[in-house]
Amino acid sequence: MRLALSCIDRSDAGDRIAGAIHQSSSNPSFSADPRHGTIMPMSTPTVLRFMLGKELRSLRERAGLELADAARVIERNWSVVSKLENGVTSIRQKDLRELVRFYRETLGSTERGEPADGGDEVDVEQLVEINKGTDVRGRWRGYRSIVPKWFRMAMDLEADAEVINLYQSEIIHGLFQTEEYIRALFTDGALRSVTESTESAVKARLERQQVLTTDTAPRVTAVLSESALRRQVGGPEVMRRQLDYLVELSERPNIDLHVAAFGSRTAIGLSFPFVQFRIPSIGPQASPLEFVLVEQYHDANYLDGPTEVAEYSDLWHGLLGAALDPVHSRDLVRRIAGEFARSTFEGEASS
Repeated sequence: MRLALSCIDRSDAGDRIAGAIHQSSSNPSFSADPRHGTIMPMSTPTVLRFMLGKELRSLRERAGLELADAARVIERNWSVVSKLENGVTSIRQKDLRELVRFYRETLGSTERGEPADGGDEVDVEQLVEINKGTDVRGRWRGYRSIVPKWFRMAMDLEADAEVINLYQSEIIHGLFQTEEYIRALFTDGALRSVTESTESAVKARLERQQVLTTDTAPRVTAVLSESALRRQVGGPEVMRRQLDYLVELSERPNIDLHVAAFGSRTAIGLSFPFVQFRIPSIGPQASPLEFVLVEQYHDANYLDGPTEVAEYSDLWHGLLGAALDPVHSRDLVRRIAGEFARSTFEGEASS
């Protein structure tokens, strides 16, 4: 399935991210995280809707029911159930309980929801708690004018993912940027026309990067084109410090950095960035959520269809296989950083 989100915000063809912050709320959302085995106050409303929808779709399909069957139970149109299962809309708690009860009865479940075939139980109270978090507001308070509408979903996926695979061709990815690099993008670079508040944009993006250091930080595997390392943003000294920071990040246990060097084989004409997200499911019925974000000039496509996800997975593995391994990638980044350092020294000497 393709979810296209557009807005009028201008942005860069390489990284076009204006940044975001996931602020805490007085009514936190919850997700079941298999890395911890508990319900955790961390998930974003967007992700919770997708989680709940996928779980309900899995239950309906296991029961052998059609959308129209579910719609009759809650006295709604089948399109409403479809939107619910696709994470587009939320559901009333009363309707949620009715649907789960209907699915249980059809499956021949026990009172706790354990299917007669010996499968895992369906905990309706857990689904109710998840549903409570789908309408939480305020996470973007103070940053709505900065974060393009089409990118807000990406930030939610980023915050809840257990695995992130990304390819970046022209600019260092937003999760890896230094403050100087970010500031240069918004003042002199490709993002200078995106927002009138550079300071807020810089702050938002820096806070967004905190997902890399949480207790449930995702496993991030990045393939960066060598051109992203060499393209000057903010001058040689800014680039040297940016690349030094990139090396530092690549030494963290949850981050693998691969560089697609100029001399390596790569996908011909692949100049656009994309990101794969994998998010744990909330229960035993559904498989993990998988999305692909493909950025365009001023909007993005969010893909979650099995065929599309598989195609981008093949593309990703091809890029990864053509790139340098982490050790040689760090060596190349250090070498390019040294070139920027020499350029800075020569510039100072000639002035």
